[in-house]
Amino acid sequence: MPSSHLVDAIDQLAPVAYKGRLFRHIAAGRHPLSGAGARSVGGRWNPPQSFSTLYLAEGRDTVEAEFRRMAGRQGLDPAQFLPRRIYRLEAELQAVVDLTQPASLMPALAELDLSSEDLAATQAVGEAAQYLGREAIRAPSATGTGFVVAVFVDRLLPESRVETVDFEEWSEVP
Repeated sequence: MPSSHLVDAIDQLAPVAYKGRLFRHIAAGRHPLSGAGARSVGGRWNPPQSFSTLYLAEGRDTVEAEFRRMAGRQGLDPAQFLPRRIYRLEAELQAVVDLTQPASLMPALAELDLSSEDLAATQAVGEAAQYLGREAIRAPSATGTGFVVAVFVDRLLPESRVETVDFEEWSEVP
């Protein structure tokens, strides 16, 4: 059960609609719309062993920065993760928690460091949003480059969608 303090804070934020082109990097051979890896090991917005989450970036520069950050967090050279695929997706979501605008940072959230290497705060926010039935969180990338959208696969509403458009193979580090 997520913190009632954070559930109340997220519940006070009106969910917004989101429509746009997004990017995702994954290992070759993985399904681009599966959030199973994040469900198992966790990520910035979901705790380990919790719920499937698709981690997407709004721009190519953001997905490239996120790729390099992922490798760095593991203490590895990005080349060790190649080949890799970058997918281009289209998303249309109805109930997104938007943390990109200063007005959305209510006092209960403003005190949290959402770009920290310690993922406890962001995972707690994601857990509260998912608990409330929100489909995703849109936030600044922890890399400082652009914005990311973390989609909670099990919360997608019937009129929402995330679809692959195409992909390209990375055989060298972008």
